[in-house]
Amino acid sequence: MGSDFRIWLGSGAEVQQGLRLLNHYAPNPHLERLVKLNPTRYKSLLIKSLSRICGTPPPELPSKESTDKTYPKFRENWPFLRETQCPMELKVLASEKITAYHNYVEAHQRLFDCTSLDMCLETARTVIENYVENRKIYSEFAYYSENHSVLGKHPIFKEMQDRAELLHLTVKDLFRKKTNLQKAIWRLAKQIESGDKPHLIIDRKHRLEQHKRDLAEIENIVNNYER
Repeated sequence: MGSDFRIWLGSGAEVQQGLRLLNHYAPNPHLERLVKLNPTRYKSLLIKSLSRICGTPPPELPSKESTDKTYPKFRENWPFLRETQCPMELKVLASEKITAYHNYVEAHQRLFDCTSLDMCLETARTVIENYVENRKIYSEFAYYSENHSVLGKHPIFKEMQDRAELLHLTVKDLFRKKTNLQKAIWRLAKQIESGDKPHLIIDRKHRLEQHKRDLAEIENIVNNYER
């Protein structure tokens, strides 16, 4: 196959011929469907897949840095992030949005490297989870950009409100809440590890991370009391 791949590349890497090579050597209906739906976007993925199949290094593609230059910078899309009156929640979500986007892109590419149903399930779950998170944050940004007031539906708003309320608790109440959080973290970790109720894994992971952040905040407050 290596020679066929090199000939194909040298002749311009026409998409239909590439798909014929794919179907001949290593049929992949999912990749074929994507390429047919959007040849421009997924041609590079077809080239990478064929190069991996035949063990030939793929041609050098444009670097991420040069690709990023063709798109407006993140903060140019959302100029309110530079404003001093911008709510802190949105500034926190800015970092979360970038992370969710890159996690989504990387997981989406890994879909075509899956070698088992379990791997496909876990990778697809990561794709969906980060896509949904990115869209939630986009809704907050778009609403604030248009109305200059918060939509407030993202969980970060309640989470930061809850943290602010921690400052008004007594030390006794803080220790009680700390104990409850530790039990909740242990319980959620066990549920995730067991793998039961797969449809709840995404929600459980979100709650686990939130509980860990709350616990860290409580420990920080308690430490300040003890100094």
